Amino acid sequence: MFGTARKKCPATLRVFVRPRLTQRFTQEILSHPKVEVGGKYVGFIRGTKRSERLDERHAAMERLELHVVDYIDDGPRADRTPTFHRGDTEFQIQEFRRLEQRYPEIEHLGSWHSHHPNQLRNLSPGDIEGYRDTVNAEGHNHDFFFASLGTDSRGFASARHFLFVRGDRHYYELTAENLIVAEGPQGPTGSADSADSAGGALGVPAPGRRGPVPLSVPGWTDSPEGQERLARDRDLIAKYGGLRHVVRSDRIAVTGQVVWAGRVPVTLHVLYPSSAHTTDGLLKVTVAGSQTLEVSLTGDRSGDLAFALKAVESIAQCAADIHHRALHQSAGPPARGGQSGSRP
Repeated sequence: MFGTARKKCPATLRVFVRPRLTQRFTQEILSHPKVEVGGKYVGFIRGTKRSERLDERHAAMERLELHVVDYIDDGPRADRTPTFHRGDTEFQIQEFRRLEQRYPEIEHLGSWHSHHPNQLRNLSPGDIEGYRDTVNAEGHNHDFFFASLGTDSRGFASARHFLFVRGDRHYYELTAENLIVAEGPQGPTGSADSADSAGGALGVPAPGRRGPVPLSVPGWTDSPEGQERLARDRDLIAKYGGLRHVVRSDRIAVTGQVVWAGRVPVTLHVLYPSSAHTTDGLLKVTVAGSQTLEVSLTGDRSGDLAFALKAVESIAQCAADIHHRALHQSAGPPARGGQSGSRP
C-alpha cells in the first residue's frame, strides 16, 4: 500500500526497555491466550523531541534514545477480541496524568498490542493508520511513536518493534542492535525511583527540579503585554494541578488535564500565538470516554487560556449529552481492523 512502506531504523537509534516490562508484556499474553492485549508505553526521551522539518526529525532519530520504563494497562473497559484490541482510553489518560504530575518529563512513548490469537506477524492497515494519526497529532508531545507487536506466546522475545515519525510516509522497523533490555538510570540513592502505575511499580529516573518552567520566548517574554499575559496565566494554572506550561520549538503551550463536574477528565492543549500580537494559536479540547469528543479552534481566542478554561464546561457538557443519547440507542457491532487505541 502506498504510504506505508517499512524501512530499517538507523543503526545508532537506541530504545532501552526495562526487564520488568518485558516480563509483564509476556505474562499478559500468556494470561489471555484467546484475545488481543496491549498497553501504552511510558518513559523518557533523550534527544531532540520536536523539529520543524522532516530532515531535522530524521537527523534527530539517528541520535534518539527512548527509555521505556513501563506500560499502562488496557484498563477495565478495554475492548478485546481474537481479532481486535482497543484500550480503555479514559482510564489510560487518567493514569498517565497521575504519573505526569509526579514526573513532569514523562512522555507517552507509544503502545504495544498482540496478534497472538492468530499469530499474524504484521501490523494491520488499521494499526499503521492509527499510529500515523497519533504521531502526526498536534497534541502528541514529540515527533516519534514506538510500537511493538506481540506475535505469539513467546511474548516480548519474538515481538517486532517499529518507530513512526511525524510527517513521514514511511515507518521504521527496529533491529536487535536498536533494542536494549536493561535496567534504567539509577536515582540519587542508588536505586531507580518508583511510582505506582496501572500495573504496579514504575521505575523511572529521578525527577528533575520542580517549580515553574523558566520561559524565554521571543515575542512573549520580551514584551510588557506578553509578560502580563504569562503572569495571569500562571495564576490560572496554579488553580489546576493537572496543567503546566511547556516550551517546544520556540512556542509556548499549556497542556494537561482538568476535571469537569468532579468526575469527567478533559484534556486541554492551548498553543500560544507566535507573539502576544498575533492570532496563530490553537485550542484543542478532548473529552475521552465511551464517546470521545474532540474540539479544535484557531483564531483570535484560540491561544487564550482563560477562554479555554471557560470553554471546557460547554464542551464537556456536550460530550456528556452525546454519551447520554448513545446509551439510549441500540449498539452496533464493534469495528474491526486491529487498531490499538488513541494516546493517553
